[in-house]
Amino acid sequence: MEDESSSKPKLFSLQDIQPSLLKRDYLDQSVMEAELKALWYTHWIYVCRENKIPKPGDYSIVDIGNQRIIVTRNNEGELRAFHNTCRHRGSELCSQSLGNFKGGRIVCPYHKWSYDLDGNLKTTPFLEQDKSANLGLYPVNNVAWGGNIYINLANKPATALGENADPSFTILDNWPLSTLQLAHSHRYELACNWKIFWENYLECYHCPGIHPELCKIVPLYKQNLATDKIDPAANIPDAVAKGVESWTTDSKAVAPIFSGLSPEEITIGHTYLTLLPNQFIAAHSDYVRQVSIKPLKADTTEVTCEWLFSPKAMADPAFDPQRAIDFGNLILEQDAHVCEINQRGLSALPHKHGHLAPQEQDVINFHQWYRQLMIA
Repeated sequence: MEDESSSKPKLFSLQDIQPSLLKRDYLDQSVMEAELKALWYTHWIYVCRENKIPKPGDYSIVDIGNQRIIVTRNNEGELRAFHNTCRHRGSELCSQSLGNFKGGRIVCPYHKWSYDLDGNLKTTPFLEQDKSANLGLYPVNNVAWGGNIYINLANKPATALGENADPSFTILDNWPLSTLQLAHSHRYELACNWKIFWENYLECYHCPGIHPELCKIVPLYKQNLATDKIDPAANIPDAVAKGVESWTTDSKAVAPIFSGLSPEEITIGHTYLTLLPNQFIAAHSDYVRQVSIKPLKADTTEVTCEWLFSPKAMADPAFDPQRAIDFGNLILEQDAHVCEINQRGLSALPHKHGHLAPQEQDVINFHQWYRQLMIA
């Protein structure tokens, strides 16, 4: 007979805790400037869905720190990305966040130098062009995966997109990511450091007290996650509760279940992919939710949530994703509250650093990843 005590949460001594990052890492603008150079300008950053700029000349502008990047398509429909600066005297080329380059030309609003959609310099009013001069737009590395567009500001990215994904991209192979359509997008501005957002995401130690609705959908979240044996009778310990179809306000699916999913993927009900420092993807049985973040200041983070559904679901006149949207917003608003009170508390004069419990192993791993990059 199974010993009932073996399925109970394992209790750890306070002696097992480890120090967190330093107080200044969350508060000082100088630290954030260093982070931009070490992390945000060297890693792959999510921009938008491919179908946001479907045609040649369509463009979207993405801001990362003080860098503004143009993402567009050339005349063949291929993705291109450039720094948003003219090679003449550095004027900004585009002020609008979304649009189309008419006539296939990117024209500087200042002195009217123009470039084609591949970034080549084409016209310089009242100046004879020297074809030997390399004055095309500064290119930016870009790649598409799963219907998403990513950029990397490094001259030579150290890793390909997905090499640092947790887990591997293959975990989402059964979801038709590339064909999904955006049903809704919501932008938040959180009064917290970007690392606090990730720390909260990477542990569910807080879930029983902060996310009662989520704990009803995923019973594991009610427990201390650092256990020797969470549920000896379950083959899939983190599966959704019996009768739950999806992460929605009534636990029922709002769209048809994706046909390519395995029985295990349907039973689990949530599959996560994390792409530090900027994005995580939560794949459910009937929809996919993407969350991306960007630091605005040391104590301010932009968070964007996107809900993706199949074209078939979107074409149904009766389609209504609101229950999925409301549930996602509820969870994020609960997280936003604790992230913001966490940020405010860090300013206490005697506070030097926090203390991480064994239940927060993924946060410990995140801090190790962060320290290694900042030292390098």
